[in-house]
Amino acid sequence: MNKQTIPYSQTTFFSSLINDYLTDDEKLHPFINHNCSLQAFADAIAERKQTTINRELLTKQLHHQYKGLPLSDAVKKNIEQLKNNNCFTVTTGHQLNLFTGPLYFLYKIISVINLAKTLKATYPENDFIPVFWMATEDHDFEEINHFNLFNERLSIQKEAGEDGAVGRLSLTNAPHVAQQLEELLGDRNGGDKIVELFRQFYTSNNNFTQATKALVNHLFGEYGLVIIDGDDAELKKSMIPYFEQELVAQKNHQFIEKTTQQLTDLGYKSQVTPREINLFYLDNNLRERIVVEDEQYKVLNTNLSFTKEEILTELNNHPEKFSPNVVMRPLYQEVILPNLAYIGGGGELAYWFQLKDMFNVNNVFFPTLILRNSVLVIDAGSTKKMQKLSLEVPQLFEDTEELIKEYVTQHADINLALSQQKEQLAKLYETIENKAVQLDKTLQAVVNAELQKAINGINNIEARLLKAEKQREEVAVNQIRSIKDKLFPNGGLQERHDNMSSLLLFYGMDIIPTLMQHLHPLDKELVVLVDER
Repeated sequence: MNKQTIPYSQTTFFSSLINDYLTDDEKLHPFINHNCSLQAFADAIAERKQTTINRELLTKQLHHQYKGLPLSDAVKKNIEQLKNNNCFTVTTGHQLNLFTGPLYFLYKIISVINLAKTLKATYPENDFIPVFWMATEDHDFEEINHFNLFNERLSIQKEAGEDGAVGRLSLTNAPHVAQQLEELLGDRNGGDKIVELFRQFYTSNNNFTQATKALVNHLFGEYGLVIIDGDDAELKKSMIPYFEQELVAQKNHQFIEKTTQQLTDLGYKSQVTPREINLFYLDNNLRERIVVEDEQYKVLNTNLSFTKEEILTELNNHPEKFSPNVVMRPLYQEVILPNLAYIGGGGELAYWFQLKDMFNVNNVFFPTLILRNSVLVIDAGSTKKMQKLSLEVPQLFEDTEELIKEYVTQHADINLALSQQKEQLAKLYETIENKAVQLDKTLQAVVNAELQKAINGINNIEARLLKAEKQREEVAVNQIRSIKDKLFPNGGLQERHDNMSSLLLFYGMDIIPTLMQHLHPLDKELVVLVDER
């Protein structure tokens, strides 16, 4: 594949916050620890070495979590290296989307693997482990229960009575989705391998955690990716002091709100809203917020209620029953991992910016924030259409109607733009206006109104000329729409809609090493891979 890159700022798909961060805008310096450059990691490493974590516990629990899974030599080595003080992690994370969900699930993981390689090459005296954090405790089932293929949505249903953390939900209905997938792929070349891959991991005997972990390990184990599940009683023991402060002092939300206000004052949008208590109570079929009412700690939508003493006893006896929300989970991650950097999408990094002060007051290292790679894959069929239409890659990021207008204007036999005529008309009316105001200044408004009517008339003619040319170029116009619809589903980025099934169908498992070759998050540009076969 031919690789091209587009600056994120030229794609229109990324916020001003992210674009400013990538250009190292000074006004964002108060919200970060180290900037996202390779050179800045020297300071990050030196700072991280000053903080200690329970490495023995971490490696012990990783071995425990990997029981029953085949471990590659690379994963075994990486887990053992985590015992060493010169070994650090770089981390990404995601929800447990069915069959990986949108394509950027893969791009996140490949970004973190390649960042670890780059750091090792630059700082060889240290070791760097790529980590994937599974969001097993999330409870938004509707966000993770589906994936898209050929504009069809394949989804799985909950069993009756099941609720709570998605990682614990069963996959009883998985065979039904496998059957849908098989019917949708039909006799397409390679379709049987995709169905086989789904059926290998999404079985009635697995839950979402088991299926996701096994699939990700299958895809990326050979690259040394270490997968971690935060839904772990032993790991959560490390969080008891922080969870206790969250329950009793309830101060973290104040620091987050202060930081958020500073960001909004700079014109950036808030991504998350903290709660007074940023913890859920987690149990079988249950993940509900903890709130304080009348000096009682209550679990919403249940009859569970605790005094202060009772809930602290519960915390110390059963830390696994306390689940961090979106603003506390990053703190949990940094407490248990020797982490240097977090790789995420634009929305994720936006809420990390809100957390810097909270990390400071908790005396926890704040990682370097890295934007994951974004990718547009242009298949061979679309490439041929683009070549026939003489379309260049940057043009794909233009508004569809503007792109069509640009195309038909360039290929028309006559000049469709009437700007010259409008200029001539304006000069004519200026002459009329000069004469009119000499007699009566109030006539100026009358002349201007007539000019506007005339300009509107020319605009109408111009629009009709364009419409007529579009009809004459109907085949080309439809091809442009087809290309845009395929590469930008629903007007958004391909990576946010399409599933890995579409890439596997075109390229098989070879797509993974191809992506590995081209995705480097510190390059800070959107990657376009063009299939020119």
